[in-house]
Amino acid sequence: MKRLLISLLIVGAILLSACNAAKSTPTVDIDAQITQTMQAVATDAQATLEAVVPTPVPATNTPLPTAPPLPTETPAPTATPVPALTETSAPTATSATRATAYINENTNCRSGPSTTYPLIYTAMKGESLNIVSKSTLDDYVVVEVPNAPGQTCWLWTEYVTVQGDASTLPVATPPPTPTPAVVYSISYLGIEPCTGYSLAFKVINNGAKPLQSYSIVATDQSSGNVETTDSNAFTERVACKLQEERGAVDPGQSGYIYENDFTYDPKGHSFLFYVTICSNNDLEGECVSQGFIIAP
Repeated sequence: MKRLLISLLIVGAILLSACNAAKSTPTVDIDAQITQTMQAVATDAQATLEAVVPTPVPATNTPLPTAPPLPTETPAPTATPVPALTETSAPTATSATRATAYINENTNCRSGPSTTYPLIYTAMKGESLNIVSKSTLDDYVVVEVPNAPGQTCWLWTEYVTVQGDASTLPVATPPPTPTPAVVYSISYLGIEPCTGYSLAFKVINNGAKPLQSYSIVATDQSSGNVETTDSNAFTERVACKLQEERGAVDPGQSGYIYENDFTYDPKGHSFLFYVTICSNNDLEGECVSQGFIIAP
């Protein structure tokens, strides 16, 4: 740009000189000089412009770098529809599953269908026990032992009322008869009137172990009155007096047991007796129970 201004000044000076020369010198071809000067100036201007303005670079259509492909997203597995939860009601109990044994009188429940099997539970009057199976014997059913999950016992049905339909229950076969070490026979002797009334029994030890304690539960079937006697002695009494004191009954020997504490004369009443005799004191060791009915 600065050189352009200088060139213009030079042109002006030349023109001024030409005018002055026209007055004193011979005629000069002014038009030719001006043309030459203007061409020179144009050439300088073009050079100046080329020095200032950069030569444009030819545009090339260079393609932009291709963006890497996005990773293919693996489609999420299609969720399998979950069926709506349906509340399942508890199976309706059939009459068979609700079959129960209503206890009319206290009854022993054993590991098998006779008094030779060990006593497991004594069902008391008024109880209702769930029956789990019938038996090949008409006078026994198998019931659940209360408060003992999974344990059962054989219940004599003489004093039991079966409630519900037990016809579809499975049939149980009695287990092998055990050979107990405590075996005894018992016989009723009579009423002994002393300060109260007692019922006397004689016991014979037919087993291999001594008998050292007993319990008697007597239920008056006429009045419903229940009397219980426990003792560690098998002493004989005669006319309300001790005849022979005996703390145990050895095998092959005999002894005496008593149901005491009757406040009334039991004569003429029907009684259900459960007698339990054990090989150790305080009803411990091996025990065997028997049940029977007596009408003194």
